[in-house]
Amino acid sequence: MNAGATTERVHDAVRRMILTRGLRPGARLDPAVLADGLATSATPVREALNQLCGAGLVDARPGGGFHVPMIDAPALADLYRWNEEVIGIILRSAGGRLAVDTREQEHAGDIAGATAAFAERLARASGNEEHLRAMRDINARLHAVRLVEGSLIADTDQELARLASAAGRGEVAALRIGWRRYHRRRQRLAPEIVRALLRD
Repeated sequence: MNAGATTERVHDAVRRMILTRGLRPGARLDPAVLADGLATSATPVREALNQLCGAGLVDARPGGGFHVPMIDAPALADLYRWNEEVIGIILRSAGGRLAVDTREQEHAGDIAGATAAFAERLARASGNEEHLRAMRDINARLHAVRLVEGSLIADTDQELARLASAAGRGEVAALRIGWRRYHRRRQRLAPEIVRALLRD
């Protein structure tokens, strides 16, 4: 296997561990330990960790190595605000021409995956690849959070269904209002969401 393919395999494996909460916020990421578990050398692990730093999924601390980023309530509220702002840009860019296929059901029963897939379909509908790239990065950073939101927010599936319905009808104003409510609700709950995320 060539070095690029090994780095990609390690990148995907570590990313999956972070997204599924197999590696918790604050966890130290020792390249040698990860390399051993992933049957590779430390070099592709370091390369993969540096790539994940660029996506905001890993922190590199000077003299302190790599870590899964810690998150607190203000940082999570900021991330929700950033998500809302990016979606606002996407909706403004699409204008009245929003055409989103809402029939996809590949994430049935997986609200985190379904939310990410829907947001990415919105970004794709804008026709701007940078929107899609930004949304993928935000979705990755929010994935572990979305896995625990359901323990605090009872109707996440209905909430997403309402957003998808507005998108299917091309109702940009209703979508903007719906996403604003979605994000404001989570900003208010940020302290409880962080506690749920950090709970063992």
